[in-house]
Amino acid sequence: MQKVIPPRLLVPYLQGKRTVISGYVYRVQDCLRLTTPRLLYEALDLGFEGSQLTPDVPELYLLRWYARDSDGYAVPYGPHMGGDWHDSPPFAGNGFTSSRGHVVPQFHTMPMPIPAGAEIYRVDEDGEHLFAIYDGLTWRPAR
Repeated sequence: MQKVIPPRLLVPYLQGKRTVISGYVYRVQDCLRLTTPRLLYEALDLGFEGSQLTPDVPELYLLRWYARDSDGYAVPYGPHMGGDWHDSPPFAGNGFTSSRGHVVPQFHTMPMPIPAGAEIYRVDEDGEHLFAIYDGLTWRPAR
């Protein structure tokens, strides 16, 4: 699974002040073709009201981890899809992001602890680069 880390939360994550994952998340395999910040921005609805991100953001950070059976991931279906999920646009409520150019299934998780082995990747125009690895207690720089 993966989640875009908002710029304001990168340092709190790395310093151990932010120890949970929550919100909208995506399967890595559904995002393999999203290799630049602009593609991630467009495909994952990162231009929502109040977002610090723009289509021209030079880099993004992704938190990645292996999903476990005990993790709670919900497909956020709105009332028009028989669900009870409500959120502001660009939320589509159909289990996918609202992107017209990319089909990306969307999931949601309530706050869960960051699992040992999680990784942070920096994504820029040159692709993705391993940035840090979580050992269960602290983030270590990638070598």
